[in-house]
Amino acid sequence: MKSDKHIKQDGCVLMLASVASMIGQFNRANIRLMQETGYEVHVACNFKRGNTCSAKCVLELEQELKDQGVVLHQWDCPRKPGAAGCVKAGLQLCSLIKTYHFLWMHCQSPVGAALARVAAHRYSIPVVYTAHGFHFYKGAPLKNWLFYYPIEKILAHWTDILVTVNQEDFRFAKRHLKAGRVRTIPGIGIDTGKYTSDLNSRKEARNILKKYGIPENAYILLSVGELSRRKNQEIVIHALAALGRQDVYYFICGQGVWKKKLKLLADRLGVGSYIKMLGYVENPVKIYHSADIFVFPSRQEGMPVALMEAMAAGLPCVVSDIRGSKELLSGKIQNNLCNKIGALQPLLVPGGVRFSLDRPQQLAQALTVLLDNKQLRIKCGTYNKRKIESYSQENVAVQMRTIYRELDSRKRPGGAAWRKY
Repeated sequence: MKSDKHIKQDGCVLMLASVASMIGQFNRANIRLMQETGYEVHVACNFKRGNTCSAKCVLELEQELKDQGVVLHQWDCPRKPGAAGCVKAGLQLCSLIKTYHFLWMHCQSPVGAALARVAAHRYSIPVVYTAHGFHFYKGAPLKNWLFYYPIEKILAHWTDILVTVNQEDFRFAKRHLKAGRVRTIPGIGIDTGKYTSDLNSRKEARNILKKYGIPENAYILLSVGELSRRKNQEIVIHALAALGRQDVYYFICGQGVWKKKLKLLADRLGVGSYIKMLGYVENPVKIYHSADIFVFPSRQEGMPVALMEAMAAGLPCVVSDIRGSKELLSGKIQNNLCNKIGALQPLLVPGGVRFSLDRPQQLAQALTVLLDNKQLRIKCGTYNKRKIESYSQENVAVQMRTIYRELDSRKRPGGAAWRKY
């Protein structure tokens, strides 16, 4: 797949990811920045398989990028490593490079970035790699350390600029991965103004409760993300059952292979009627505004976009105590709240509550604390709206522009000077 416009083979740069949904979620702003340089931007990813959004969303993304003048390429890159799929994708990428002579490349996702850096090394093309959360981390399965860590350690030598999206990965990369340069950015950046709510927007958003036959005075818990083991919605279903309350409902936005499993679990625990699976929601602003508490129980994250969106919407948040999430929900507890949290004191932070995945019972306790204290929910939500301002699109764009300038200032293959900004 590629556009019909004339190709300027001396001014092309390439954005790569394993799947189109990663382009749509994380790289729209980066593509615009790349176009601002005057280069022709190409995007290579798998538009057909492995996406975490709907097929309709992928088609809309394709049309949006074409309308921007971006040249699209179907890249049959697998999400998971496998010899046959990786060989095919590697050969496709080499063919693209030989055809378009890219000046530099920006890659992401473990498999896609690995293939991209091997090809970049083969053809002496500068490359920037954004790691949206290493697959090896504190508490990760041993197999992740045995497989992904050696690959990243080797390929770091072929990475001109390695970009991390959280401080834990940044410190690790600086110490253990010998990339040309290591930089960190505060996530991918979000449009904080888009999620601002007031009494009127919340009242309008709460109309969704009528659609599902939910009482107006009910409390809504919300999770947004792929239905998968990694996103761990099952722990919230267990917590909901442990609460035993008839005034608490759980909205889940997302799609994925765990949908049937989660429904069966909810029915087995007797809370099936209190859980509403909304599917993939392209623009979940109103869903955020309808909720009372955002719950983010992931086992693994880099810098979670959904959590940043919930914070921008002014929601109190209950999150697993993991990399990325705990960086967003950091800070010390306020003294005037100490008497309200009891055993949860070490985990209550200004924006909400962090709980340990090793102690799932803490989740039900955390939810109880926030459900029973409206003023605490308001204080947490207000704090979150202030904090997330530093993760805005504008701040991230400034830093990414600097990173592209660093990459752009390097030398092209053969010694020719690169075009400056």
